[in-house]
Amino acid sequence: MPQPVAVFLRQSQMLKTAIADCLDKPKPNPVHRLRSTTRRLEATLELLAASAGIPRLQQKSRPLIKSLRRIRRAAGKVRDRDVHRELLGVYKTSHDAARLDKDLAAVRKKSALRLQKRLLKEQSEIQRGYDDLESLLQPVLDLNVSGGALADVARSRFAAAARDLDPRHDDELHSIRKACKTARYLAEIGSDTSKVAATLSARLERLQQTTGAWHDHLLLLNEAQASLPEDSLLIRQIRAEAERLCRRAESMAKRMLATT
Repeated sequence: MPQPVAVFLRQSQMLKTAIADCLDKPKPNPVHRLRSTTRRLEATLELLAASAGIPRLQQKSRPLIKSLRRIRRAAGKVRDRDVHRELLGVYKTSHDAARLDKDLAAVRKKSALRLQKRLLKEQSEIQRGYDDLESLLQPVLDLNVSGGALADVARSRFAAAARDLDPRHDDELHSIRKACKTARYLAEIGSDTSKVAATLSARLERLQQTTGAWHDHLLLLNEAQASLPEDSLLIRQIRAEAERLCRRAESMAKRMLATT
């Protein structure tokens, strides 16, 4: 059965590696790993707080979670530009695409420098958080949680976060996307040992990717509208794709909400 403490320790090492890589050179892949690992760590800490039976765990994990969120926000500024520049590849024959790409590259460079500064600032706080939690978790190193139980936790977590949200509204569809991520990472912990957890993780990942594609295009549209003339063909093309993806994401989100 999955052992959440071992998962937490493994993810902690992954985060350290991602931080080191980004401090060396914040390339797209290390930035993406950094961002996704902070979410996985936070999901695992949420699971441990609920299942490890350690009263002080939630309180003790708060400083680390705050650092993880600050890092994630800084990494998100860089990651968004990487994704937007990749999306622009579809429109590379457009003169406006080259202009927008140049603007995005400049913003990305500044955001990457701010990310590195944030990482340097948070490193000691993260290490203290690890040290505090590792000693606190020693009594439950062998804690086991079945894959089926993890699937139940993930399903309940998603339902609690998303049940009152209406995917017809952009902000609520985005909130569904975020709820999807945490639930997926919880189910993912048990996916190697449980078909139920693996199936749920895959469903959540598909919804996450679909809503993510929509949201990426929505943000790219905002970037384009801020940089380009109102009558730009590129803006019309991106808007049309964002609307198409929104309909698809809304439909998929409704199906997921109806079955959780």
